[in-house]
Amino acid sequence: MRLDFRHLELIVAIGNTGSLRRAAAELHLTQPAVTTQLRRIEQHLGGALFIRDREGAQPTHLGTQVLQHAKQVLGQLGELERTAWRTSTPVRVAGVPAQQYALLVKTLKALLPNDVVSCTHRSTRQLLSLLATGEVDVAVLREFPGFPLRLPPLVEHRLMLVEPIFVGVHEGHRLAFNEEVSLSSLASESWVMPNHDDSGMNEFFAAACREAGFEQRITDFTTESHVAFTLTASGRVICPLYPIGTNRDGLATLPLTGNPLTRKLFLAWRTDWPEASLVDEICADIDSGYRELVANTPVYARWWARSRKGETVGDPGYEPRGAVGARREGEH
Repeated sequence: MRLDFRHLELIVAIGNTGSLRRAAAELHLTQPAVTTQLRRIEQHLGGALFIRDREGAQPTHLGTQVLQHAKQVLGQLGELERTAWRTSTPVRVAGVPAQQYALLVKTLKALLPNDVVSCTHRSTRQLLSLLATGEVDVAVLREFPGFPLRLPPLVEHRLMLVEPIFVGVHEGHRLAFNEEVSLSSLASESWVMPNHDDSGMNEFFAAACREAGFEQRITDFTTESHVAFTLTASGRVICPLYPIGTNRDGLATLPLTGNPLTRKLFLAWRTDWPEASLVDEICADIDSGYRELVANTPVYARWWARSRKGETVGDPGYEPRGAVGARREGEH
C-alpha cells in the first residue's frame, strides 16, 4: 500500500470533524468504509492515528504529526492545481472602450501568466449579462448620473474614477482658445452624439443641457469617433469629448465650467474569479497608468491641476470639484 491524496483527505477530514461518522458524511462515504480505510492506513504507518470513543476521535501523538504533514501536502497540491489553472485558463475581460479598459488588459498581461482574452461592448446590459453568466471574469463599466448600475449576484465593483467629459469644437470656433467654457455658452450649437444605447448617456446629456437653460439640438448620430471628429473639424457640429484620446486633428478641446458632464468608471469582477485578491494591485496599476496619460495630455493636465486639489483619482468617491449631479438619488 502507498499513501495517496485520498488517504490524506480522509485523515484530515477525521481530524477536522473529530468524528468518523461526520468525516464519512463530508467525504460522501459510509462509516464502515472510513473505518476500514483508516485501519489500513494505521497498519501501513505502524500505529494508531486516533483514539476513538463515545466522544468521537482524538488524534494520538503520531496522529497529530501525520495530520500536520497531511494538511501541508494537501495545501501544496491545491496550490499546484491553482498554478496550473492560472497558466492554462485565459482571463476573460470585457468593458466599454475607455482608457481604463486598455490599461486593465495591459495590467493583467503583466501580472498574470494566463493568456488574456478581451472584447469591448458599448451595451451595459450585455456586459452585466456576461459577468452574471461567468462568460467574463472582470470588466470595466461606466455609469452616468441618474442611471445607476444594477449589479447581478456574485459580482463586486470598485469606483476607479469620476471622469469629466469635455467638448470638442473646430479649431476656428469662436470659443476655441478659451481655457474653459460654460455649457450654457453652447446653447446655439448643433451636436453630433453617439447612437442611443442603454447607458443613459444621451438622456443625461439632454438633462444637463436643460439644466443649463437650453434644449440640446442634435443633427447627427454615430458610433464611430472618427466620424464625429471629422464632422466637428468641419465646423458643422460640436461633440462630447473624453479627456484622453488620439486622432483629434482640427479640433480644440474645451473643459466645461463646473464640470456638469461626468461619468463614473468602475472595475467589476466575479467573486469566484481566482484572481480577485489582486484587485487592489490591479486598480493601483490602472491608476498609475492613467496618471501618465493625464500628464501627456496638455489640456487635461491643466484641468487636472485646477480641479483635483490634492485628491487622488484612485480613491473611492473621488469626484472633480463642482461636479453637477454626481450624488443624485439612486447612485452609488
